Amino acid sequence: MQTPDMVDEAAHAWLEGVAAIAGAVPGGLRAQAQPGLALLATGAPLASVNGVFDVRSAPRRELVGDLAARAAEEIGRFGVPWCIQVRTGPDTEIAEIAAAHGLAKVTRTPLMVRGLDGPGATLDGSLPAAFVVRQLGPGDSAEFAAALAAGFEAPAQVMNRLGSAEILALPGATGYLAEADGAVVATGLALRAGGCVGIFNISVPPERRRQGYGAAVTSAILAAARERGARLAFLHSSAMGRSVYEYLGFRTVEEWTRYT
Repeated sequence: MQTPDMVDEAAHAWLEGVAAIAGAVPGGLRAQAQPGLALLATGAPLASVNGVFDVRSAPRRELVGDLAARAAEEIGRFGVPWCIQVRTGPDTEIAEIAAAHGLAKVTRTPLMVRGLDGPGATLDGSLPAAFVVRQLGPGDSAEFAAALAAGFEAPAQVMNRLGSAEILALPGATGYLAEADGAVVATGLALRAGGCVGIFNISVPPERRRQGYGAAVTSAILAAARERGARLAFLHSSAMGRSVYEYLGFRTVEEWTRYT
């Protein structure tokens, strides 16, 4: 059972992980206004990894507004999209702040958590015998970035930034590459903070989807994190991945709101 304290811990660990990424990439921006509220920019052309992020259970509207004004100026220099993201549902005042900066689109993103002190999810046995998962470090960044680009169908220059050696060198960071019969079939990134592990960058190339590889690499990350002492895992899910994570024991505990 997930308690409010566990959810709050996961939310703050998520922000800590994204802040670590922003601080690690060359030229990134990391500015924390108060605990749980930060202005972050990775410089990658994805709104979800640049902007103002508030993970307190109640948004601090005035401070969000101040940081949004700063974001418009400082992230604007990167020439990349950005967002305002809050942990609550749609909020009229936050929406007005966002709209003033041209951020009119509203999307919801689920925060999913799973305790790691119970039995692990089992796979259905349909995976090939040659399936292996490798853990990656800074020296594997080029291979990791190329696999991310293939899995997310994204430009290489974007994933060169988000799969960089600096990120893989972070304390508590481990990249994952899954292979079947010698071909890359899935990726993942674990960021450990305290007793939590955040799961990021689960991707599968288009031709390999719906074959259980995303579940398999996520399960491997959970097992490794448990061995390293993590007791709570969290992630943000896409619509495509939600049923996979539910199968692995994750449950949606909150729906966050992003303005882009």
